[in-house]
Amino acid sequence: MQAEEPVKTTIVLCAARTVPGIENEMEARGMRVRWAPSITAATALLDSASNGTVVITELALRDGNWRDLVERLRCTGKPFRIALVSPTRTSELWWDALECGVEDIFLAPLSVSRICEYLNVR
Repeated sequence: MQAEEPVKTTIVLCAARTVPGIENEMEARGMRVRWAPSITAATALLDSASNGTVVITELALRDGNWRDLVERLRCTGKPFRIALVSPTRTSELWWDALECGVEDIFLAPLSVSRICEYLNVR
């Protein structure tokens, strides 16, 4: 019996609905994927998260927006990496995101190759 490879990174995807195929493909690369449709759900998942956790969020969630989520994450005191998913990447959004501590903006629809590029994973 072969031992399972340890999980390298946990990714919390904050989105209104799941994206088919992403979870299986990311887990095949050693990453655990957890879905959170709201800030409340994301906060619950992140309460026990490790420092290697990455948060990828859509602009709008059921109970707030990405800024609200970033503020809640700051209150935890944990250094999460944060990226946004948006249909556009305007300079206004970039400046706002950078000021809030967001590292990157992914163009929708979200893809495994873009997440792996962001994480420097093959």
